Amino acid sequence: MELPRRKPHDVHLPDGSLTEAMSRLREFTEAHDLRIGIVYAFDFRTRMLPYWYADKLMAPASVRTLGDVLHASGFRQIRIVLQQWTPNFRPSEAKLDGGPLDILLVSGMQVHAEPAYDLIRDAHRMGAERPLIIAGGPKAIYEPADYFELGPDAGVGADCAVTGEAFVLLELLQQILEHWTPAESVRSAFEAARRSGSLEEVLGLVYLSPDASPGRPVAVNTGVQRILRDLDEMPMPDAGYRMLERPHRGQGLREKPCTPRMVGKRSIISSIVATQGCKFRCSFCPIPSVNQRTWRHKSPERFAAEIKHLYENFGIREFFGTDDNFFNRRETVIAMMTQLARTTTGGVRLSERVSFYTEATQFDVYKNRDLLPLCRKGGLSAIWFGLEDLTGGLVDKGQSQSKTEELFAYMHKIGIQPMALMIHSDDQPLRSRRGDMSGLLNQARYVFEQGAVSYQCTYLGPAVGTRDFEPAAIAGKLYRSVGGRDIPQAYQDGNHVVASRHSAPWQRQMNILRAYATFYNPMNVLRILGTPGKRALAKKRLLFQLIGQIGILMTLPKLLRWARKLKRGPIEVWDGLQPARIPMVDAATGQEMDWAIEHLRSDDLSIVSSSPAKGLHCEGLGLGTETRPVLLARKPTPVTA
Repeated sequence: MELPRRKPHDVHLPDGSLTEAMSRLREFTEAHDLRIGIVYAFDFRTRMLPYWYADKLMAPASVRTLGDVLHASGFRQIRIVLQQWTPNFRPSEAKLDGGPLDILLVSGMQVHAEPAYDLIRDAHRMGAERPLIIAGGPKAIYEPADYFELGPDAGVGADCAVTGEAFVLLELLQQILEHWTPAESVRSAFEAARRSGSLEEVLGLVYLSPDASPGRPVAVNTGVQRILRDLDEMPMPDAGYRMLERPHRGQGLREKPCTPRMVGKRSIISSIVATQGCKFRCSFCPIPSVNQRTWRHKSPERFAAEIKHLYENFGIREFFGTDDNFFNRRETVIAMMTQLARTTTGGVRLSERVSFYTEATQFDVYKNRDLLPLCRKGGLSAIWFGLEDLTGGLVDKGQSQSKTEELFAYMHKIGIQPMALMIHSDDQPLRSRRGDMSGLLNQARYVFEQGAVSYQCTYLGPAVGTRDFEPAAIAGKLYRSVGGRDIPQAYQDGNHVVASRHSAPWQRQMNILRAYATFYNPMNVLRILGTPGKRALAKKRLLFQLIGQIGILMTLPKLLRWARKLKRGPIEVWDGLQPARIPMVDAATGQEMDWAIEHLRSDDLSIVSSSPAKGLHCEGLGLGTETRPVLLARKPTPVTA
């Protein structure tokens, strides 16, 4: 099941909506000194394999964007904390402008969910003085109710989860501030807004029903957000960088954030939003649905202006486009890269000072390969390809051996690095005969021989919010525990085998290591040095070989331990679809609903009535709290490893 989406004519916000929302918040002048902490949660167990270094070198765009829009809305006391830089940070110890936080925003991916829960639990240690807690990011988008009732005590959790973009947060803050006075806390104002029913006017929120019993929580979902059509309405990426907390080992906040010079030295890569959307509908990918099947992009002028601004103000030279498929539309590529190629800084072309990296499908890049010289002139230096499986057996996106050979050779000729992203699955053999490219190691060896600069291989596990999830749950592929211990959410990273029907999953785990060792090894270093015709990118290939081999050495003990656990077992799997741990009801209808995951209906959930303020009255829900939210909640079935 994918995320629900609005009807095509009702997907986008009216143009100017974000600008107007920021303008309205600027009118709440008494609230502009509220102390706001934005924390990007990070689980260090995810630091693995060839990209073990990148997470500390790139301040995520998500939290920086929040800082940008809040600053543009008039708020002055904001600090952004990256847990990968400041691992010991505790909200309860944070002081900003001499006082504790008024609002805590926690952003996290699914693989970083458990540190996000810990941040929220810590904030609750402040008791009545705790800040308003708002959860966001991919985890909140797909599984918002997981942020409530975190335990061990009842009532410990986020106050609200945002399932949409920055506009949703601004609308939420406006509703809260309309109930707020300087004499009271922001959390009290939120409670007033929640009980009045005014939060139901904001699409893209999930919060606990104020009328449900504390021991029987029910979440209220206000519906699917409308998304911003014109991405140029977003503020320039600037203020978010100036709010970054300095890296340290302490638990609180330093008096001042990073200086611009420090930002350029610590976050040497800038993630930048250029385009969003993809025309493909891979069953294992949740991204198109979160964009509601739309294609959005910034104007060429804005795209180039952002890169120039960040280079000139922070000294950042490398930019990674957080694109789903940059080559999705030909005319967009032409316009953006033409503008970037003609942009200058200090009397020279900007593209001579910076490098731009992006993601795209092989099908679209191959189809538009005549544009690659223009892209190179504009500074495009690398493309990450979701090749998945060269035979098209797993998913057919127009990829093939012949296209790989021709395209990679051309990219080497003009100096653009091809990066290979592959997927291993239950049905793929480790090796195949000569002339048969179905084998995992055959493909790893092949993409190296064709000149791939880097290689990533993940194991196919159904992600929440994809069409693969429910069939996998019904088939008993999803692991609940291994060796008597629940699967950490950090292990849903694709590096760990945590979903499989293979009789020997530990062997599949070892296959991942074998694939990496096939691509990253000392012999391949010698092959790069002796390969004629591919010398233009030889230094880059050697650099990634070094990084990849270090990553393997760092990761090998961790994945060997996991393979050993898979072999010893026992492995317990989830027995099909389950009732939700915290049922979710639609704010408009009061009926129980699904959201990114299909659940069995809660037989003991009954919506009695709806109050005049639209507050939901719920009875008979026999659910207690748990110390850890789980995806599914019915008796698991053991399988033999």
